[in-house]
Amino acid sequence: MSEAPVTRPERVLFVHAHPDDETLVSGGTIATLLELGAEVTVLTATRGERGAMLTPELAPLEGDGPRVAAHREGEIAAALAALGSPAHRWLGGPGARPTDLPERRYADSGMQWGPDGRATAADDAPADSLTMADLGEVVDDVRAAIRSTMADAVVSYADDGGYGHPDHVRVHHAARYAAKAEEVPFSMIVDPDSGLADLTVDVAPVRAKVRAALEQYRSQLTVDPVDPADPTALSWVMPHGERQVAPAVEAFRHDADAVPPTPQTFAEFTPQGKATAVVVSFVLGLVAGGLGSVTHQQTIGTFPIGAFLPTLVVVGLLAGLRLLSRSRVPVVAAWLGIAIATTFLLQLVLANTAGYVWMIAPTAVAFVVLVWPDFGDTRRPTRGGARLSGPAQGRE
Repeated sequence: MSEAPVTRPERVLFVHAHPDDETLVSGGTIATLLELGAEVTVLTATRGERGAMLTPELAPLEGDGPRVAAHREGEIAAALAALGSPAHRWLGGPGARPTDLPERRYADSGMQWGPDGRATAADDAPADSLTMADLGEVVDDVRAAIRSTMADAVVSYADDGGYGHPDHVRVHHAARYAAKAEEVPFSMIVDPDSGLADLTVDVAPVRAKVRAALEQYRSQLTVDPVDPADPTALSWVMPHGERQVAPAVEAFRHDADAVPPTPQTFAEFTPQGKATAVVVSFVLGLVAGGLGSVTHQQTIGTFPIGAFLPTLVVVGLLAGLRLLSRSRVPVVAAWLGIAIATTFLLQLVLANTAGYVWMIAPTAVAFVVLVWPDFGDTRRPTRGGARLSGPAQGRE
């Protein structure tokens, strides 16, 4: 399902809300991708602190968030090993958090069952829960994960979170927005029988791995024994008593309606956009140069306000263009505008201290702005290779 010949292993990022979600709804695809040689990373948003503890020996943990979290960390580590050992990251942790921010943990928001049998938000979501966090912060963390893994595709829930859980819904929005911002294809997990799938993955060949992974989640579900009459069958019972059956295929719908992200740097502009940026920068330089040449001799008392303020405007203009565009081209265009305006109005520039400052300062500022390196650019680097139009290839 690649759009171009693959020059390196595909990199796919699965974004899920709690430990066990990755196996329940996409475990077969994860195992299949790993067998095909893809590089797979599972990003988990919370540690499922508010999840049920089903077995008698684990029941005392229920309600004790830190102990439940520690137990479920162990469960997901064992489950991922059973699937084939994809990489794993926690949202807000190393590799899934902007480097200029301190790490954080997102807590399970909890849920309750609504009258229609679907999950709804809990009445007592904690202050540090995923749904209480600023969506922009969550998106930035997912973007950091996309960049650090150099993902070719992002996979997460549909917009209803699968069954309404508020953490699932929040993860959908965060993953979708992050994928758009990083220009990475986004695919949503859908019911194979919904008729909405763009891609299906035959997961029967990896059924044993999925079973082994689900069996690690003893706190969350009970896997039915192997049926001797049909060893490939797989079913389990959830905490609320519902029995679920693993489908023969896992299905995904591509986010075909995604709006292309707004270009953020000069390099991302179209040729017309680049030309416009150069012209606008040049005109701004002309304006700054003209105002500085006209006003540079003004003083307030003995303070040379006319030389100080125009120089400050030049600093703000040139530094701002460099920081916003991540390019030296608009800076050069603005500096040329300043130089041309100053030369045209040279008769207004007197041979005194203020005049010398105005003649020298713009060029000095431009030199400094042009030679500094690019700081703080955490955007995903451009790379070769193919981008998946869906989350898996091969078996369909």
